[in-house]
Amino acid sequence: MMKKRIWFLGGAVIIALFVLGFSSCKSCNKSDSVQTAHVDSVSAPVTPQAAVPANLPHADSSLAPVLAKIMDDAFDASKKKDYNRLASHLVYRGPDMKRLGYDAFNPKNAYERNVVRITGEVFSKWSKDCETVDYARIFALAQPDGREMPVLEVIFVSKKGVNRKFFGFLPINNEDFKIVDVTSTLQVP
Repeated sequence: MMKKRIWFLGGAVIIALFVLGFSSCKSCNKSDSVQTAHVDSVSAPVTPQAAVPANLPHADSSLAPVLAKIMDDAFDASKKKDYNRLASHLVYRGPDMKRLGYDAFNPKNAYERNVVRITGEVFSKWSKDCETVDYARIFALAQPDGREMPVLEVIFVSKKGVNRKFFGFLPINNEDFKIVDVTSTLQVP
């Protein structure tokens, strides 16, 4: 009997707090004469917390088949463990600051080959049990050095669910685009 009273009192308190909180809510007590101002999303500042991929600027749509071909080849190279071919699609990330972001990986270097191998294993894991790999959208993000980085949204659809990744690309030596970054969340500075 005591437990029933406690549950009843607890429920009554929760309901009372809800009613009091709802009636004192500022948005509930607004008059109809108050109108909200239209905010232009182009001029509104974007913070990392509010960054939504749908609001990002679109990149050149003619890049879609080019980037899709690079991704198809990178996934195929990963699946076949062809690290020489995969290295040619990845922008260098390592201790050599002169090459960082401006060169592809060298598969003959042991350290770089290991990074490419690990990247290939991750790519293989993502695409392994997928029914489809969809290339959804392309966005352009300005980089600190003045270059534009096209970002391709890749959606891995499997029986387990949907996995979404964003692949960033940069042209290296004014030539082909290479994968420079991969992330699960896209934030704009």
